[in-house]
Amino acid sequence: MNAKNGRNIYQVKIYAVCSILLFLILAIGALRETSRKLPQLAMNTEASTSLKTRLLKKQSPENPHPSSKKRDYIKTSLWQKGMRIYRDWWTKRQTAIYVAEMDRDAPNLRFGAGLSNNRTLGRETISSMARRWAASGVPILAAVNAGFGIRQDGRGRGGMFFNLHIQDWELISIPPRRNRWGYSPPSEWGETCFGVTVDGEYLMDAVQLNGIIRIDGEDLKVGCINQICDSACQTVIYTPRFGAQTLTRSNYEITLTELKLPLTGKYRSRFVVDAVNRNGNSTIPRQGIVLSLDRRLTRIWSKFVEGATGELEIALLPTKWQQVRDGMGGDIRLLRDGKIEPELVEFHQTRGGSSPNYRNGTSLHPRSAMGFNDKKLFLMVIDGRQRGYSMGMTFYEMAEFFQDLGVKNAINLDGGSSSTLWGLGGVINRPSHGYERRVFNIAAIVPRKDGKHKSR
Repeated sequence: MNAKNGRNIYQVKIYAVCSILLFLILAIGALRETSRKLPQLAMNTEASTSLKTRLLKKQSPENPHPSSKKRDYIKTSLWQKGMRIYRDWWTKRQTAIYVAEMDRDAPNLRFGAGLSNNRTLGRETISSMARRWAASGVPILAAVNAGFGIRQDGRGRGGMFFNLHIQDWELISIPPRRNRWGYSPPSEWGETCFGVTVDGEYLMDAVQLNGIIRIDGEDLKVGCINQICDSACQTVIYTPRFGAQTLTRSNYEITLTELKLPLTGKYRSRFVVDAVNRNGNSTIPRQGIVLSLDRRLTRIWSKFVEGATGELEIALLPTKWQQVRDGMGGDIRLLRDGKIEPELVEFHQTRGGSSPNYRNGTSLHPRSAMGFNDKKLFLMVIDGRQRGYSMGMTFYEMAEFFQDLGVKNAINLDGGSSSTLWGLGGVINRPSHGYERRVFNIAAIVPRKDGKHKSR
């Protein structure tokens, strides 16, 4: 072999080695990029496939607010007049926030509260609720998951939520106030109920049940409606909205009939004692209610005998809540009159030490919330637990973002894997579990119609 041929073979080997090295470098880079995007690529929901890629409009019609480094709008051609849906990217870290806005004075739109499965027991996806509402003639235009509740229970109470729920005037659920996850803390921080009156006034207050049962000269205070009967709520009214039975154990229960239904925020009706059950788990009549009493209330038992008559009166407080058409509760208050709630500031500064029951509010998680100002209603979902895409927010960060958005009053809703923004026919955000989770109830934007439409 001559020297020239030797040099040629040597050059070919050098080229081959360089080519292999270049291929390996490119392959490693591609693998790293795929790994970085894996949380996004792994999503197998309506939001992450056809719907979101089809609806996101890359060019923003206006600049985002100061806390956003970029805003992507859902295609404006699909909006109803008076509403819009967009995704903001937070400036402090890579966080995706999805927002549905509604003009409060829009003549064609209103706020609506929705109940899963038409009762307080069980859960349902927002997509399922949307199909059911559409069949009743009231399409959902946008919605977020709302209240907290029990997902699984040994007594069959799974799916029961803890919060206030008023739908089409009907008072479906109201809990006792207690300092426990999912309930309203008994303080200013716990003013967590949102409602809209028939005149269009937006309310955010700590709502209390002022309910009295009068029978044979005795007054019995009602503790809650369609909730668990225990030491925190010793007198519970169960309506047909709860389910087929009360699912209690060893309670003293009285079936009341011949009274007006549904219950409302301002209510008065006579009743007849139809049956008395000393063992709990009573059947709830379709045209009546069951009064469940803790066994420690022995003084009042003897008043309830079959055929006895009495009166039930309900008046929600504050008084304005007696005129609420749709309302619901959440967890804690984020903003009051444009300022971050003082107890939330203390909670943030002590890293949760001021209220240990809500300590997870200092960590990054998916979140859902709602708020309003003088002109708009805001439904918001923050995606989280997805590295390389969005990790979530704390309670305080969520309040800061809402504040920069111009929101005056806001409350936290159930978050985590339940955080879902539904709109324009499907899920808009990317739920952290990779699929749409079943939820207890929803806060929604729906078409406005004159008069009262049928319950769904």
